[in-house]
Amino acid sequence: MNMLQYVLLAFLVLLTLFNLYALTIGRKKKKQAVANFKQTLAELENKTFKEMKKRQLHFSEKHGYINDLNEGILLTFDHDKRKVGITLKDAFYLIPFDDVLSCAAMHDTLDNGKWTNITVELETEEQVITLLFGSRSWKPTSSLAKFILDDSKEFSTLVNKYCKGEQDTEETT
Repeated sequence: MNMLQYVLLAFLVLLTLFNLYALTIGRKKKKQAVANFKQTLAELENKTFKEMKKRQLHFSEKHGYINDLNEGILLTFDHDKRKVGITLKDAFYLIPFDDVLSCAAMHDTLDNGKWTNITVELETEEQVITLLFGSRSWKPTSSLAKFILDDSKEFSTLVNKYCKGEQDTEETT
């Protein structure tokens, strides 16, 4: 074999070793992310359960979300008493369905085309609750950006569906 073949063989061996290393590390990171997600949602569920018992509610439906800061958002519904609960790390909101005026997923677009400040704004008769889903700037082609934006849209769709009887939500950019 000539020298070019040896160099190519060495390059391919190094590339294979790098791919194996990346695959192993990628699996470990994915397992850790899943564990962190489950732990965050479990903490929010415990907090929600305490609020539920204190207020004699039964949340029959729950949806968990996590933002790009690894902070959880738990959306729960008590269809019998017509109340929606939103649990955050440091806050709990209990809102009657009839008090919800609007709920919309929004994001800002920077001059370079990236998305930032992916939020959901839920307006009630008493307050406006802003929930942060994405704080960093993201390329619109990024799969994580699309995932975060889809989560925010799903959140607002669910709130509008149950509280306002709507099937579609508006998105403002």
